[in-house]
Amino acid sequence: MKKLLYTAICLTTLFIPGACTEDTPDVSDVVVFVEPSNDSLPTLYSGDKKRYELELSTIHDHIHRFSIKSFDVYRGYITLLDSVCEQKRNSFTYDFVYTASEIDREQLMVELRFTVEDNEGNVAENKRNLRVRNKLITLNELNGIVLYSPYSDNPDAINLADVSQPFTSKFSPDSLKADLYVEADTTFIRINWKSRTKAKFVRNNSFNYTTATATQIQAVYQSSVRSDAVQNLSVNDIILIGHNDTAEGVFHIKNIIPADESGNKGCLQLGYKGIKTVQ
Repeated sequence: MKKLLYTAICLTTLFIPGACTEDTPDVSDVVVFVEPSNDSLPTLYSGDKKRYELELSTIHDHIHRFSIKSFDVYRGYITLLDSVCEQKRNSFTYDFVYTASEIDREQLMVELRFTVEDNEGNVAENKRNLRVRNKLITLNELNGIVLYSPYSDNPDAINLADVSQPFTSKFSPDSLKADLYVEADTTFIRINWKSRTKAKFVRNNSFNYTTATATQIQAVYQSSVRSDAVQNLSVNDIILIGHNDTAEGVFHIKNIIPADESGNKGCLQLGYKGIKTVQ
C-alpha cells in the first residue's frame, strides 16, 4: 500500500452522528481501516508509544475530515486529532502514534475511536482498545508458585504468558515455550534455570523485590549483564527475567526443599512480579 503525503489542518472538534463500525457489512460509502487489529489487548505503561496505521477511503469525491478520540471512565472523551483534509483525495494513509498518559491508579482501560467523514457527509468509525498501566505503582506479587525437580514428573517449567500455570517440560507439547525450566542434580541441591525461548536472566540480590515497580525492573535489567542461564540457585535469590533488552518480571526464591529418602524429589517455592500481563 503506497503511502500518500497528507496535510491536515487541526480545527475545533466536530461531533459526527450516525457512525458505523468495522463490523457493519461492507456497504459503506466511506471506510477507515486500522492496523494492528483488535484481536488482542495491548498493555502500555505511562509514556509508552504505540503506532497505528490508518487507511481512509470513500467512493465519493474526497475525504473531508477525520478525527481520533480516546475514552476512559476516568477522564471521559479526549480529542487527540481533529482535522480537515486540505488535499482533495478520495483515499490516503496516515500513521498515528498514541502516547500513554500518566495516570494516578494502577491501570486504566482506554478506547481509541478513529472517525472519518467524506464530502457528502458519510461517516465511518473504527475502534481499538488498550490497557495503560502506571510505571510507578508497586507491582502485585503472584505467590505460591512451585517448580519441582525434573526427576519428579511434576511441573518444572514456566511460560511467562501465564506464570500461574507451571508445566512438566518433558511431557508438555508446549515444552519449547518454556521461558524457564529447572535443571538439577538428583539431590536437588545444585539447581539451575535455563530457557528454551532465549530468555535472559539477571541475578541481583540487592534489588528491592518488595517495592518493585515496572520502571525499576526494566532499569536494572537493561543496565545489567544478562545471562542465558542462572546457576546454583539459593533461597532469597532475586532473578530478573526478560527477552533481549526488555524485562518481563522478577522472581524471588522463597524456599528450596531438597530431595530426601522418603521419595520427595525436591522443589522450589517462588514469588513473581510481572511487568507484562496476559494480552
